[in-house]
Amino acid sequence: MTPSFESQLAKESHNYLVKGVMWATLISLFLSTVFFLNTLIQVSPIFSMREATLFLSPVVIIASVGIVLSWIFKGTEVSNSTLFIYLFMLDVAWLSVLWQLFYNGGEMYAEYASLTGVESLVDVLVITFAIALFPDRRVMLMAVLPLMLLSFFIRLTEIPANPLFPATKLVCFLAILVTGQKGLYSWFRKAVVRDVEKQYLLTQFRRMALVDGLTNISNRRHFDEILSQEIRASERNRHPLTLILIDIDYFKRLNDSSGHQVGDECLIEVAALLDDICHRPRDLAARYGGEEFVLLLPDTDLNGACRVAEKVKQKLALAKLTHPDSELGRYITVSQGVCQWREGMSADEFIGEADRLLYCAKSTGRNRYIEG
Repeated sequence: MTPSFESQLAKESHNYLVKGVMWATLISLFLSTVFFLNTLIQVSPIFSMREATLFLSPVVIIASVGIVLSWIFKGTEVSNSTLFIYLFMLDVAWLSVLWQLFYNGGEMYAEYASLTGVESLVDVLVITFAIALFPDRRVMLMAVLPLMLLSFFIRLTEIPANPLFPATKLVCFLAILVTGQKGLYSWFRKAVVRDVEKQYLLTQFRRMALVDGLTNISNRRHFDEILSQEIRASERNRHPLTLILIDIDYFKRLNDSSGHQVGDECLIEVAALLDDICHRPRDLAARYGGEEFVLLLPDTDLNGACRVAEKVKQKLALAKLTHPDSELGRYITVSQGVCQWREGMSADEFIGEADRLLYCAKSTGRNRYIEG
């Protein structure tokens, strides 16, 4: 069944958010590693390794837990609420790290180097979270706004005499993120639309290839495929398999006297009746060609198939489909050849035997079935 656009969009958005949050987690671990390495290789380290570990431990712990849990529960559906809770914790951890870096590093840096370092880290994190969360603008803004506001507050605290620059940066950055998200989401939405349309077209093409256009039941091609599968299954498990080949009696006379439209309506009604009789999941009713139909009945022996053939005859009698030129009465009747598959019999031989039995039914009076 082809999914609706809304459900597919929600699914793809969720899948992207899951991958995006995991990507943001990996970037967080990468940034933490870079910070540790810079602390380690600096000739005159600003922070000791102990201080660096203390500052970054919230991010490293939360990100590591996220990685481990994603590996443990790989393949398990993650709810949006779980993602948002984890994302909130990661965001708060980074806010804590940024504040600690600024608060404790201010005296160690020359001039405004501490401010510059914090602002650069904030910009990297904002871009990371914006890319990771763009399918959901609300969640994206909830993740990046605290970081941007912290950067604004720190610069305003550090350089209170020049409030215009941080305010302008905040507004411009926010405008870029919102408009960029809108453009990316528009592209994302169109990609999902194209995917849904592609699935719909593939479904339609498959339907056209396997379903008879007039009667809306399986066509000859589909029947041939299923017949081969069921023969292989019977060879493996030794379960019975039967086939009923059906022909509408004096159908050509109906077409000639009443017109092809009436003939088509007759075919449609007979097909619906046969499809209704094949109610088990593996039973198959198909249009074999012209006025011929076929019923394929897995796990059914010859006696069971004869009961189905009798049911077809009875239901047609109850349906009372008019046939003004039949030699058998006023209504549509059918002749049926009922055949059970035997070991070693090919698909062609199976159909050929059913066709031979159908011919016997037609040559001995019609409106009957012959079994064999």
